[in-house]
Amino acid sequence: MIRLPVSGIVVEAHPPGGAEELLLWEARLLDRRLALDLTRRLTTVAEPGRLVVHDFEALLLHLYRQVFGDAIGADSVCDCGERIDIGFPVSGFLAHRAPRRPRRVAASEEAGWFSLQESDVTFRLPTVDDQLAVAGEADPATALAARCVRGSQVSAVDRAMAAMAPALSGPIQGACPHCARTIRLHFDVPSFVLRELQVQASLICEHVHLLAGHYHWTEEKILSLPNRRRQDYVEMVVAERRGAL
Repeated sequence: MIRLPVSGIVVEAHPPGGAEELLLWEARLLDRRLALDLTRRLTTVAEPGRLVVHDFEALLLHLYRQVFGDAIGADSVCDCGERIDIGFPVSGFLAHRAPRRPRRVAASEEAGWFSLQESDVTFRLPTVDDQLAVAGEADPATALAARCVRGSQVSAVDRAMAAMAPALSGPIQGACPHCARTIRLHFDVPSFVLRELQVQASLICEHVHLLAGHYHWTEEKILSLPNRRRQDYVEMVVAERRGAL
């Protein structure tokens, strides 16, 4: 279970099963819409599009931790030509970007909205649905502000939002161990988590083929097996075939 950092909602989540692995493996686009679909399947959040972006991405990172553990690794090529690894723990990453409410901010009478003291501004924190709604706009940032901010002091709202729901997707940096240059990468949480899960799911077709041929089970039955049990069956079939050689 996870308590979402901004809303405080307690959510249950479980790793992808066979059906979700097949969905991931066949996906052509590793985008936010796929991430929403996966979140509906794997968590108790009925409408993940309504989650504040920070909560949604924190939930995706929790799903990542369930499958791969706490460590995140990324690689890049430095200007010096050497390939480098950039790694960090999910727990530390989230702790460093923990939400906080500035003293000037107060809850408004309208649910989900906040006000800035000594100003005419009210605002709400952007959701994933908001992101998707403005994605095709010529100026997405302005379109997002139009949906989420009422009043004139937009710069003050930006600072408040950044404190209340810090961005999890964005630039990360590290140092090249070969030349000490600073390396900057763009870390997009949904794309990263989906890509890692898709790689993890790459064996699903092989597993179905192997178990269907050996046990004569249907694809539906194989996909419904808990992952650990399916892997145990696969290992037994492989071991049996090796022993027969």
